[in-house]
Amino acid sequence: MKKDKILGALYGAAIGDALGAPTELRSTEQIIATFDGLVKDYRKAPQDTFARDYPAGTVTDDFSMSYYLMEAIVASNGEFNETIAREAIMAWGEDPYYFDKFAGPTTRGAIENMKQGLPTDVDPFGLINYNSLATNGGAMKTIPLALLARGDRQKALAYTIAMCKPTHFNSNALSAAAAICCGATEAQLETATLESVVEAAIWGAKEGRLYGEAKEHISVGPDIAFKIKQAELIGRNAQGFEELLSVTANQIGTNFYVQESIPAVFSLLMGTKGATMAGIFAAVNVGGDTDTIASMLGGIAGGLNGQDAIPDYFIEVLEEVNPRLKIAKVISQFSAICLKES
Repeated sequence: MKKDKILGALYGAAIGDALGAPTELRSTEQIIATFDGLVKDYRKAPQDTFARDYPAGTVTDDFSMSYYLMEAIVASNGEFNETIAREAIMAWGEDPYYFDKFAGPTTRGAIENMKQGLPTDVDPFGLINYNSLATNGGAMKTIPLALLARGDRQKALAYTIAMCKPTHFNSNALSAAAAICCGATEAQLETATLESVVEAAIWGAKEGRLYGEAKEHISVGPDIAFKIKQAELIGRNAQGFEELLSVTANQIGTNFYVQESIPAVFSLLMGTKGATMAGIFAAVNVGGDTDTIASMLGGIAGGLNGQDAIPDYFIEVLEEVNPRLKIAKVISQFSAICLKES
């Protein structure tokens, strides 16, 4: 592994989150109307979004949860298991700056249950299966685990399962999270290509789903591996940036349920040929759950291309606007952990 690729993944994930926060929930057409064009810089979030009243460039739950995860892994000297995952999630839940405003429905419910000593692997409505919990809050925080796995997809899968158990323990959420984690860990290899990243993601999606089903933690929904294959073709065949946004939003979907947002990552990744900033900009403007899609894509493409593909400006503003998170320090510490034995 190379430090440049590790930094590219982490800063890519953070920048994608911060750039996508103001455009979240809107359609592409509404984004263009609200911001007088496509968004390709940090912008102040409108009052009808989750990031309202926070400075332009603020990270949301997507990267802040990864930050807490990195802190926990550094504190454990590179160890990771379900207990550490639970501790990191609970620590994030005690930070009102992020939890109160940004916690998604699945994560919020799980943290509230953990605080009360209640089980988290139950449907909140007392219904069969876990259909309402198949959201992308597990997938969005897998980038640090992908780096810790050091290109080993079996380790990436094991780390993903450990991380998802406290909050997203169901077949489709596991499938989605494993897809992102395995794709991102493949991207760290010197031999990685766009095609090998997608192949690793499809492998992870299959294995994650099988694990959830074997444990009878089932969420009924489309096969994520198949959806990624579809998305790869849709993105590859898109003619130009505008068409890429349109077909991704309308043929795949971009909302926070995993059957949309995770395949959307791979459509945009293919449509922008794996380029870091072009991919992030596509995700920021595609509509729907833009911050999460941009963060996941940024973590994969950033790892594929390295930090050198990210203009310094975006990193400098990110660190300046988010002083409560010691981003540079924690990323440096975590990178050192990942580079051990690699």
